[in-house]
Amino acid sequence: MDEEIPLMLRFLFGEAAETARRGAGERLMRWCRAYEDWLGERKERYGEDTVKQSKMAWRRLLQKRLPGERQRLPGERQLMPWELREADIEGHARWMQAEGYSPATISCALGIIANFYRWCNERQIDAECEAGFNPAEKVRRPKVGRYREAKLLSQGELRRLLRTMRADTSALGRRDYAFTLARVRLGVPLRSLQELKWGQIEQEAEWAWVRWRARAERVRLPGEVWEAIQAALEAGGRLRGMREGDYVFAPLRDPLKMEVGSRAEDWAAGRPLSTSELLLNLKLYGRLAGVPEEKLTLMALRRTAMRLRLDEGAEVGEMKAFLDSQEEAKSTKYRLGKLPQLPGESGRPEEGEVRVPVRQGKPFQPGEGIIHGLYARSKPPEAVAAVIKENIQGMGEEIVGLRILGRGMLERQGEAESDQEAARLGEAYSLTALRLGEIIKAEKELAKSRESGQWAENLLEGIDRFLIERGEEPMGDKMRAEAMGLEPELEAGTRRLVEEIASMRYCLRNAFRLAIEAEETREQIHYAEIYSSGCVREAKLLRMERSEASRLEVYVKEEIDQAIREVNKAWGR
Repeated sequence: MDEEIPLMLRFLFGEAAETARRGAGERLMRWCRAYEDWLGERKERYGEDTVKQSKMAWRRLLQKRLPGERQRLPGERQLMPWELREADIEGHARWMQAEGYSPATISCALGIIANFYRWCNERQIDAECEAGFNPAEKVRRPKVGRYREAKLLSQGELRRLLRTMRADTSALGRRDYAFTLARVRLGVPLRSLQELKWGQIEQEAEWAWVRWRARAERVRLPGEVWEAIQAALEAGGRLRGMREGDYVFAPLRDPLKMEVGSRAEDWAAGRPLSTSELLLNLKLYGRLAGVPEEKLTLMALRRTAMRLRLDEGAEVGEMKAFLDSQEEAKSTKYRLGKLPQLPGESGRPEEGEVRVPVRQGKPFQPGEGIIHGLYARSKPPEAVAAVIKENIQGMGEEIVGLRILGRGMLERQGEAESDQEAARLGEAYSLTALRLGEIIKAEKELAKSRESGQWAENLLEGIDRFLIERGEEPMGDKMRAEAMGLEPELEAGTRRLVEEIASMRYCLRNAFRLAIEAEETREQIHYAEIYSSGCVREAKLLRMERSEASRLEVYVKEEIDQAIREVNKAWGR
C-alpha cells in the first residue's frame, strides 16, 4: 500500500519508492523511521503548519535532483542523507535562490534540515556517522529582512472587504464575516482563532472574554467581534444549542447541498474550518471588493491587525497579550519595530453598489441537484434511505462540486512550493476539467431523456385516475410489470440500482468534504480524483437507470399502436 511507504523513500525515489522499499537496506530504513518519528514529535510540539514546512524542506532537498546546482544524470545514484556534505547543502541553497525562493524560505529550510540532523545526533540514529554529523549546521543562511515583503491592506481596502462581507446576510456570509472581523481585530495565531471553541468564551453581562490557551490569562473580545459571532451562530440556528466543545467557526456538513445553513444540524460543529476553506472564502469576497490578489492571504489580515493595534498606541505588554505571544518582551519589541506602515490608498472608490457572492442560491430547479458517492467504508441504511427520499434528478450538484474543486486546485497552484507540486496540481486540474465536460454532456443527455420519456408515466397515471374514478382496478402497475418482461427479478434489480445510486451519492458527499478540507496538496488531489471519477461512474449508472425506464416507454407505445391497429381492423381499414 502507498500509505506504508515512508516519506523519505518517496522523496528519494518518487514513483519507484515501492520498489526501493522492498530492496532498502537496514541503514536507509533506520533513517526513514527516524524521519517519521521526528515529524511526529514536531507535530505534537508545534502543530501541522510546522510539519508541512518540514516536509517541504526535505522534499525539495531530496526529490529528483542532487542537492547541488545540477540535475542528476541518467543512472546516477541519489545521495542518501548520511552522504550529504556541507558543499551539497550550500549548493542546494544556491539552487533555491536561483529558483526565486525568498531569503526567509531558504533560511527556514536550512534551519529545518539542520534540526533533523541534530535530532538524529542526539538519539544516535547512525553510529557510522562521525560524532556531531550535521552538514547544514555551518551553512551560511541568507540575511532575512523581517517583514521585507510583508503585505498589508490599506484602510480603504479593509473597509471595502468588510463592507462586502457584511452585505452577505446568508448564514455562510455571517460566519465568514465574523471570522474575518475577528482576524483583523485580534492578533492571535491563525490556529488559535480557527480552532476557537465555545467553552473558551466566558460571558459577563454585555462583555465576552476568551482564553486562547489552558491556564492563560483571559482577554476581552472586542464588542463588534462578539456581536458578529453571535449573529453568525444565530443565523446558522446554532446559538441556543452551543456546547462547550463546539467549534465556533464550523463548516457545513454537506457543502454542496442547497438551502442549508439555517439549522443547527446543517453544521459540523465537531470540526473547524480548514485553512483551505478560509483562504477560498477570503478570496471569494476580496476579489469582489477589489482587494489586490497578493493581499488576499490570512497572514496579510493578521499583519494588518498588528499594524492597526500599534497605530492605536498599544505598548509592548499590550501587544504581547494581543498576539498571545510567549516570547520575551524585547524580542516582541524588535519584531514589531520592523513591521511596515499601512499602505496608501489606491484602487477603486468605496462608493457604489456592493456585490456579494451567491452562497445559498438555487442554480438548479428543485430536484435537479445530485450528489453521489463512492469509496465509503460504510453506508448507513438510514442515510441512504434519506438520499432516496430526496428523489434527486439530474447532475447539477456534481457540476458545482467539480467546479469548486477545480477552482481550489488553481488557487493552490499559484502558491505551490515547487515546480513538481505545481505540475501535479495542473495535471489534476486538467483531469477534473475533462471529467466536468463529460458530466455536463451526460446532464444534457439525461435531461433530454427525462423530457421525452415522462409522457409514459403521465399517461399511466392519467389512466389510473380515470379507472379509479369509475371504481375499476388501476392498471399502471400491471403495465409496468409487463414492460419489465413479467420478470420480478428485473423489477427488483431496478430497485437495487436506485439504492446503489443513492449509496454512491451519500459516499461521494464525504469524498467532496474531505477534498475541500484537505490541508496537504497530495490529499486534495487524491480525494478530488475519487470524487471526479465517481461522478463519471454515476453518470453511467444514471444512463443504465434511464435505459430501464425507456422499456416502459417502448411498451406503452407498442400497446397504443396495437390498440390503434385493432380499432382500424374493426372499422375495416
